[in-house]
Amino acid sequence: MEAASNQGPKRVRRRTFLIDRKFQLKYTLIIVLVGVLISALLGYFIFRLNIENRDLLGIDAEMMAHVQQVDSYTMYYLGGFVVVMALVLFIWGIFITHRVAGPIFIISRYLRQLGEGDVPQIRSLRKGDELKAFFDTFTEMLNVLKQRNAEEAQLLEQIAGQVRSPGSAGSAEIAKALDELAAKKKAWGEPQASQS
Repeated sequence: MEAASNQGPKRVRRRTFLIDRKFQLKYTLIIVLVGVLISALLGYFIFRLNIENRDLLGIDAEMMAHVQQVDSYTMYYLGGFVVVMALVLFIWGIFITHRVAGPIFIISRYLRQLGEGDVPQIRSLRKGDELKAFFDTFTEMLNVLKQRNAEEAQLLEQIAGQVRSPGSAGSAEIAKALDELAAKKKAWGEPQASQS
């Protein structure tokens, strides 16, 4: 009992597959509808071909009753197959869209934190997640922003030191660096001239 209390609370892993309900259900239903439509059309054409072949054979009445019964079973099997396939496609679609919706959800959260002025603590994506190249680009962008912020903070510290001791050398270089920083800040977000 004492050993269990020393380990701390057990971490509970939750898995929510519907992260972005609208996105995931929309594309999953598109996948299911396309699969059902293709299967139903193929099944219909196969069944029609079966009926045409039956009519060409000229089967007697007793045998025709048996063949029609088999055709009925075939229709039930075909309908069951389409239903099972729709369920499998639905589950697969939710699973696949989860791998896309998860990274988008995480990146949206990080962007919201950046917009609020906070620096997000980046964690890596899960093993099966998609959009890894996009996430890596986002992480690189965040690292560049952190680096720029650190450089600007260092420049501001130098300026503060110069203000405290007015007679020190190097104030012209710091003023130049401050002007360059101000120019970069003003140009940030402006369209850059195309380099061709």
